[in-house]
Amino acid sequence: MSAARRPLAQKPAQKKPLAQAPTTQKPAKQKPTKQKPTKQKAVAVRKKTSPRPFSATSVTSVAAQPRTARSERGAGPVARVLGAVGGVFATIGRLIGHIASARALAIAIAAAVVLGVAGVVVANSPIFAATNIVVEGSEHVSAETVKRLISVPDGTTLLNVDTAAIASSLEENPWVSGVSVEREWPNTLRIVPKERAVSAIVYITADDIAWAVGDDGCWIAPVSLSVQVDAEGNVIDTATGSGTSGADGADTAATEGGDGTELGQDPAAATAAQQLTGTDAARALARSSGALLFTDVPADIEPSTGQEVTSDVVLAGLKYANGFSDAFKQQIQSLSLPSVDAITAYLTSGIEVALGEPTDIETKERVVTRLLEQQEGVTYINVRVPDSYSFRSAPAA
Repeated sequence: MSAARRPLAQKPAQKKPLAQAPTTQKPAKQKPTKQKPTKQKAVAVRKKTSPRPFSATSVTSVAAQPRTARSERGAGPVARVLGAVGGVFATIGRLIGHIASARALAIAIAAAVVLGVAGVVVANSPIFAATNIVVEGSEHVSAETVKRLISVPDGTTLLNVDTAAIASSLEENPWVSGVSVEREWPNTLRIVPKERAVSAIVYITADDIAWAVGDDGCWIAPVSLSVQVDAEGNVIDTATGSGTSGADGADTAATEGGDGTELGQDPAAATAAQQLTGTDAARALARSSGALLFTDVPADIEPSTGQEVTSDVVLAGLKYANGFSDAFKQQIQSLSLPSVDAITAYLTSGIEVALGEPTDIETKERVVTRLLEQQEGVTYINVRVPDSYSFRSAPAA
């Protein structure tokens, strides 16, 4: 019985090899997992060998350079040849541009030279030679004076005429402020002097002389105190019968006929004409010039042709002359200037207007004008203080 049981006890021992078989095969399955780190190391190595020298350039360059490197590796000689050819063509293009620019500059310079030479030739061409010089006079400067003062050189044309030289010659006359040179093609030059505007005629009683003062505040010249006026008071002629230039530098060549009338003058007009002298002549000249007559000025003023007015009282009168409207100045017969604070205007209607110092000029004119429109028989107005003016009227008949 005991001998038969032993084989039965050994059966479990035979099962052990079967249970250990899976454990001996597990290392074979784990071998692939042990090799994974090796693959990752290879990837890491490739990352380390990437082109790091380009890390200092811009982002755009870094992105573009690897493609260029790969294309050069694929077609290196061809790309280099094409690049060289492109560089040659670029150089040729630049050379052509420089040559074209230089040629254009040379053409422009040549054209300018040709045009300049042509302009000089045309300007001095006898085709436009100034063969007909027409000279006109003005109120105080006669045509004869203009001819005597100017000089037009030979060879002058309508294109090269020196207008500055003509103006400079004419300005020797104190009445001339400029000149107008008109070109009438092809051969006529018309020369007309421009006179200075007159603001006042200053009558100096002590010397029995009158001076014209320009709107620029300068003395122009003395004026003649012998004038002839028509029936309406308009000046016909100055210094009648003198036949010479007056002291004012203006030509007064009044040639008389056998009957005492000027040549070319209507005898009827000569009969109606009136000869004026002194303050009456100065007043007529002021009226014809659209200027004011200054009277009662101090005797110590010293006029000089072309010099600025320095007298305080005359300067005060000029402020009124330049401040009043033209319409109001036509109503003023004279402006009395004994002193700066005692200026008085005498109107053509006989009214006396005390003005005082030259302040609030527009207001003073407005007060006088409104008062004359509203009141009748006014003989005296005081507007030294325009806000507190006063006036007198003639007694009613």
